[in-house]
Amino acid sequence: MLSSLCVLVLEAVAVAAHPYEESVRDEGGALRPRASWYNSFWTDTASSVKYNNLADGAYSVTWNGNGNFVGGKGWNPGSNSKVVNWTGTFAPEGYAYLTVYGWTTNPLIEYYIVENYHPDHEPAAPPEGEEVGNLTSDGSLYLVRTKMRVNKPSIQGTTTFRQIFSVRQEKRSEGAVTVGNHFAAWKAAGLKTGSHNYMIMATEGNNSSGKADIVVH
Repeated sequence: MLSSLCVLVLEAVAVAAHPYEESVRDEGGALRPRASWYNSFWTDTASSVKYNNLADGAYSVTWNGNGNFVGGKGWNPGSNSKVVNWTGTFAPEGYAYLTVYGWTTNPLIEYYIVENYHPDHEPAAPPEGEEVGNLTSDGSLYLVRTKMRVNKPSIQGTTTFRQIFSVRQEKRSEGAVTVGNHFAAWKAAGLKTGSHNYMIMATEGNNSSGKADIVVH
């Protein structure tokens, strides 16, 4: 979720989000790129949050208090063919998600494949959202939900767009997500997606507190 408080803060994502790349030596001793990770962090500035962009696919975040943030590491662009592997810990107190998170354009879609969440707020549960289907993937049932965001900040400025959620029923803090299974289920439910923008393994908090230590592999 992106707060409606400040579009200018949202636009700063383009500055704060960047690939992280380091070199390693191969068996012959030559330097080669190890991995390139896209790092993204956004806050509405009301949240008291400390986000640390660590080496490789790692990040940590602690938060406490009012406000909304979302941050994590992944790829730009994302892809339906990704299998997102990650390990870590996720310890929220209140409204928070651990989720594969990203955007598509044409149409503009904000999507979540939610792997863990605090029971204080189940993602897009009716009547907040509409439940339109389900799928079984990676060892669990996921409920497919959707809702509209009207005149809210996005990667294309303040506009109206759809959010799509897959909400895992067997919650977990590490594992693998077969992204293509979700995009196929969304299509079968009549939810159109577009061209990939970024895709990250994200932590989101909203008027809550907690800590997460995540490594994307």
